[in-house]
Amino acid sequence: MSIDNISHDNDDVARLFREHDDIGCDSSLWLRPLRQLFKGGKPIGPVVALTVSPMKQLKLPFGMLTQTENNRLIFWPIMPSGVNMICAGKTADVLDHITLEFPSEKIHMTAYDTNGQPIHYSRVWRTHHFSDCDLVFWFNLLVRVSTLRQQDMAVQRRVEMPTTDKERRTNEFLRYTQKLCITNISLPPSEEEYDYIYFGLYLASDFITTDQFSSSIRRVGFSMDSEIEGWSDGNVFQIAATPLRIGQRIIYITTACPPGRLRSDVSVGFAQNMQDKFV
Repeated sequence: MSIDNISHDNDDVARLFREHDDIGCDSSLWLRPLRQLFKGGKPIGPVVALTVSPMKQLKLPFGMLTQTENNRLIFWPIMPSGVNMICAGKTADVLDHITLEFPSEKIHMTAYDTNGQPIHYSRVWRTHHFSDCDLVFWFNLLVRVSTLRQQDMAVQRRVEMPTTDKERRTNEFLRYTQKLCITNISLPPSEEEYDYIYFGLYLASDFITTDQFSSSIRRVGFSMDSEIEGWSDGNVFQIAATPLRIGQRIIYITTACPPGRLRSDVSVGFAQNMQDKFV
């Protein structure tokens, strides 16, 4: 089973697929949403691959997003290529995905142990409702541009399947690839080079205009001075917003390219200025 984000006319990639069973790291965004299908044959709902084009480069994925049949939103954030995605003990020390549950609006993060069993972070967060605009804050994501660039764009796995269930699982995989949608998220214009990209994910009950965004959205999630080297209070930067519909839900993804250097490769932040640094 393979997903190739590079043209099949590329002879080097085609030869790579022929000569190797497994291609790409387990941290790859193209592989992680498929975990439940590869391991147990569990179907996956339609997935949206979210991409950006930093500094006018090709579209590079930074996350995968889906809505499940049991009314949850799941987001798989980008991880650096080659990072170990298996937790050695019973404590989660690396992030596989973030889940938002409805109707409780609780948020939890999930990792996996050596047996493929899920491990949940002990703390449970909730969304943040703004009083002055129709937006609900889910989480923020900071990613180094170098991490976006240095990811696997061609992946392949040899997967063992029970003979009695091979046809169904193969069809589920084909259905997944046929429904996989790629959406490019806008970045604000920038004449300067930037070290990282700031993403904010929000829910809305309806589509809104840019001037309806609350100025307070910049203050939820990350304490920027603790995450960014060279950060100064009073920094001014542009924010772009892209709406998309996932199932029955409207999601807004905001982006910014602020000054300074990100201290870690990837950071996720929830309300109350809490951060988790993963690498």
